[in-house]
Amino acid sequence: MEHTQTSGNILAPETLMAFLTWAVFFVVLFVLQKFAWKPILAGLKQREDHIRKSLDDADKIKAELAALEVSKAKILEEAKEKGNVLIEQSRKVANELATQIEQRAKKNAEEIISSAHQEIEGERERVRNSLKKESVQTAVSLAEKILKENLDNEKNRNLINQAMKDV
Repeated sequence: MEHTQTSGNILAPETLMAFLTWAVFFVVLFVLQKFAWKPILAGLKQREDHIRKSLDDADKIKAELAALEVSKAKILEEAKEKGNVLIEQSRKVANELATQIEQRAKKNAEEIISSAHQEIEGERERVRNSLKKESVQTAVSLAEKILKENLDNEKNRNLINQAMKDV
């Protein structure tokens, strides 16, 4: 059996083969378009939408963070100012309290000094009275001795009266 060889001319393909190739190509194209292209394109579109939404969300979050940073800086500045005001008020109150305490201490010291002067004056008066009593007692004792030795009562009485007046 003899095979006839067909000369394989690349530029002149067989029509049946070309037709079958085109038929398979269009069938595969139809099947891909029907079952694969739409889901693939839908998936790509969905992924693109998801990425776009994620980027938008990231931009929103970035803007919110920037706003929060500004807000944080403002709050920190306000807190710093309030802290400085509180410190200044505390210093004023402390100075006022120190002045009040100093005034009270001066007043208490003056009262103690005044009380001490009064006590000293009272003690002086008591000592004077005590000395007067002792002087009178001494004078009476001396007068008694003189009276015992002298018999002239009237003269002695004059002396005693004179001594009492002198004291």
